[in-house]
Amino acid sequence: MDEREITFRSALKSPLSAYIRAFDAPGTSLDETLVKILIDYKMGRFRQAMKRFHNLLVAQDLDPEVPLLKQRDALTEDTAALLVIEMLAHMGYDTTLSPEGMWGYVDAISLFDPDDHVCHGAVYNMLLMIAFRRLDLSAAAEFGQLAIDAYRASGSDYLEGFIHLHLGFLNISTGDLAAASRAMDEGHRCFAAAGAPVCEMAMVTVVRWWIDAEHTGALPDPAALVEMQDALVHGEFWPETLLVLATLLFRVGQAEQDERVLERHAALETLLRVRGMTDLLPAMQLLRDEFFHGANHAKPDGASPLRLDERHMVILMPNTTSLVVNWGADAPEVSLTLARLRATQSLLNGERAMQQGRFDEAARWLLPTFETIEAQGWTYLFTTARETFDRFCAECRVRRRFIDRARHIRDAYLDPLSAQDRLDPAPPDLTPAEYAVLCLLPNATSNKALARTRGVSEATVKFHLKSIYAKLGVGRRRDAIEAAKRLGWIGQATSSGL
Repeated sequence: MDEREITFRSALKSPLSAYIRAFDAPGTSLDETLVKILIDYKMGRFRQAMKRFHNLLVAQDLDPEVPLLKQRDALTEDTAALLVIEMLAHMGYDTTLSPEGMWGYVDAISLFDPDDHVCHGAVYNMLLMIAFRRLDLSAAAEFGQLAIDAYRASGSDYLEGFIHLHLGFLNISTGDLAAASRAMDEGHRCFAAAGAPVCEMAMVTVVRWWIDAEHTGALPDPAALVEMQDALVHGEFWPETLLVLATLLFRVGQAEQDERVLERHAALETLLRVRGMTDLLPAMQLLRDEFFHGANHAKPDGASPLRLDERHMVILMPNTTSLVVNWGADAPEVSLTLARLRATQSLLNGERAMQQGRFDEAARWLLPTFETIEAQGWTYLFTTARETFDRFCAECRVRRRFIDRARHIRDAYLDPLSAQDRLDPAPPDLTPAEYAVLCLLPNATSNKALARTRGVSEATVKFHLKSIYAKLGVGRRRDAIEAAKRLGWIGQATSSGL
């Protein structure tokens, strides 16, 4: 693509590598600024993208504090593309759009150039993803077909390939692996017609391997996985496909008893940090933890569940149909996995209710889920849902309802999780992670309990304890607690109930 030909529409239709050089171009026109916002977003610089978007709205005499749907009369055919960037903001902030709001964007984009199929398709594409996150699979499928029609009208095989990837995940979520496989075939066809970009072709391959593993239990060759990892990390990958790759890496590592997988996994975590995708790190930690303890779990014959962090599993498998269809209701650990999925879905429903100010609805989801989490020892879920439970407990106090249960949640789980956030900083000799473990040490019954509370693996806890003992000059837990108290390192923490 010639640099002079780079427009916002042409950038949308092309891999990032084809136009990233435009970021250093001196131009400040509307189209050039939109391209730079798109590059920022795709490179993981979300805050920079939104700052640039804010300044662009001001320059166009639009109010950055008011949704563009409410300023529709002020938009023109040229500025209608701003709706696409606002949709990126919805994706980045993970906001919840009502069905009316979602279709409002469809109506808004349709008011302008009816032949602007690229922008229309981009809006449908993002609405598909938002609907999928809301578990509204019917709407997601409808937006997917609209996006396919728009991209075919614009002649963009490249963009259509992404829609088939989305539909593959959607079909996986409903347990229809045959339809998911067909979607991957269509995605492969589209990307091949678009010049076979390496990263995008690798995403299709990785997801296809995952489908095969779900269906037959067959795992890919280790060398092929490493090749796919190299292809993904040098391109514009989806976070979900990186999680799938990490899952397959660990499953193959378990089967081959190959601990080199930990080095490759660490490289993926580093990439996530560089790209600003830190919300995936808890999922990566869970995968690593299950690898360390894989030998202690009984594995069913044949296909074995490929696990992801609960919140990301909800993205890939919004309901439990796939579990039963692919693994059988009587397979070992299925009932427990179903319970974890249901607990996480309930957490997400409770979180949404709290955001919308519906306290009674939130209580209906959160209180039974808390009992399940506590009974099963899934305390790492409090790490991901901490803010929701904080707000819920505060609301319980204000309304004087569920006081005893809110106090128990606060004292037993939320306060310990806040140990590392207290005003009293970690002693200079300890890292923040070591200090957090030390604060929990007096009331922890075992390393396993510490790991659950911190949401990390037992191996990580043992690593921190070894360092703490060395710095305190002791050799066991009791001596470490006494030495830390003498030094005043945990005096304030223990007086707070830890």
